[in-house]
Amino acid sequence: MKKIIFCILGITGLSIIYWLTSPLFITKRVQEKMPEVSMVSSSVEQKEVATGDFIGLAGHRAEGTAKLLIVGEKKFIRFEDDFSITNGPDLFVYLGNNGVYDPNTRLGALRGNVGSQNYEIPATIDVSNYNEVWVWCRAFSVPFGKAIFQ
Repeated sequence: MKKIIFCILGITGLSIIYWLTSPLFITKRVQEKMPEVSMVSSSVEQKEVATGDFIGLAGHRAEGTAKLLIVGEKKFIRFEDDFSITNGPDLFVYLGNNGVYDPNTRLGALRGNVGSQNYEIPATIDVSNYNEVWVWCRAFSVPFGKAIFQ
């Protein structure tokens, strides 16, 4: 009976360890195109409002460019092709201001830890209140990286 309990505990422990550590050695590459003007209207232009460079936080590596884009009435955060960040479990994209991320601005799960990707900002979020984009690990409440918009 003890052997069965130890086996079950061992398998459970190994599963948890795998879930926590596997993102550290798995790279997920994304190659999304720019948000297209045709998504809104053919007469609307795409406008780049701000850009920023990623920096790593809490011992994680992050690099690349983030942009705030306006396409018609829609707003997007775009991570460019040069984006790369340490992978981890439960990573999400948020907005922040002056060194503090806002948990009420979740834009979605990080699609990949390498490459270009777009996140639409809901109309309910006033982007003028934010000057940063964050990659945040919800599982451990740890920042992985942020870009400060200029």
